[in-house]
Amino acid sequence: MKTTDVRVRRAVTAIAAGQAVVVTDGADGDGFLVFAADAATAGLLHFTIRHTSGFLRVALPGNECARLQLPPMCHGDSPDCVSVDVSGTGTGISASDRAKTIAALGSAATVAADLHRPGHVIPVQVRPDGVLGQRGAAEAAADLARLAGRGQAAGFCEIVSRRNPVLVARGGELIEFAVEHGLAVVSIPELVAYRRRTEPQVIRLTEAVIPTWAGSARVIGFRNTHGDGEHLAVIVGIAGAGVPVPLHIHVECLTGDVFGSCACRCGSELRDALSRMAAQGGGMVLYLRPSGAPRACGLFDGRSAREEFTSETVTWMLRDLGVYAIRLSDDVPGFGLVLFGAIRQSGIESPLPDATWAAAG
Repeated sequence: MKTTDVRVRRAVTAIAAGQAVVVTDGADGDGFLVFAADAATAGLLHFTIRHTSGFLRVALPGNECARLQLPPMCHGDSPDCVSVDVSGTGTGISASDRAKTIAALGSAATVAADLHRPGHVIPVQVRPDGVLGQRGAAEAAADLARLAGRGQAAGFCEIVSRRNPVLVARGGELIEFAVEHGLAVVSIPELVAYRRRTEPQVIRLTEAVIPTWAGSARVIGFRNTHGDGEHLAVIVGIAGAGVPVPLHIHVECLTGDVFGSCACRCGSELRDALSRMAAQGGGMVLYLRPSGAPRACGLFDGRSAREEFTSETVTWMLRDLGVYAIRLSDDVPGFGLVLFGAIRQSGIESPLPDATWAAAG
């Protein structure tokens, strides 16, 4: 198991057990204490307040913010909602009072009338898709609570530096803090990578048989589960379960694929691959379309679409298609090796790149 996966699972286990964990925003970023909202106790809040800024927030999904009638604190794109205290507390500021408010925000039994506004706890509406949509502390906290089976409400607060108490803790100081208090540590990038490896990144939408110049093709349409990228698996000829077929992975290039531009090799690579498949009696093309503006070499191609999403997209498409083994071609320098590493992690057999083969079911 990957070391990063171990750290994520250790943090999820701690959250499930009602403990706090340290979440970092990368190697040198800020750090937060995070815990499931329904696990809030006076003792846990006392520890949190002692070691953090005390600006306690609770990550909540949008539907819960709507149900509890928690409007934005200010106009604009800020996710912070109007602060609250739960009914039945004293001043609302003590560790005990804030623990009750946080636990109430994490309870499905709480209704809007149970909350006084303003108060001493800030609800924060998390973005859709969690850290895969927005790499923020609120999204990471909500994702950890969800993965731990404790709903999607989680408390979080910035850890204060002990070396310089006017600043928040960063980098190595966060690790020292976690070791001293026996807390699990996980970074937001690690959580992003874990979710991409363990949660399907594409969904199958449609399927049709289309006649092409390379032969009759079974075309299967996919869409990214997070984002608006859409992709095609084009299977030419016979490609039954257990039958190895040639595989070509292609990233959309509007100018090369559609208009036959000679400024790049994209169109010719696709045509050559289809020609080989027609001659051999079968093959498969994974045609990938990035989110946003279309990729068009020589026109507006300021980003590398291959590096952005290819490994996760290809891995999950191959899983859906029943691919058990592949051989990646080296006709695109560096591209095959990136895919080789990512796909091998998923359990699909991948010899070193030299030719392109797959088995589709």
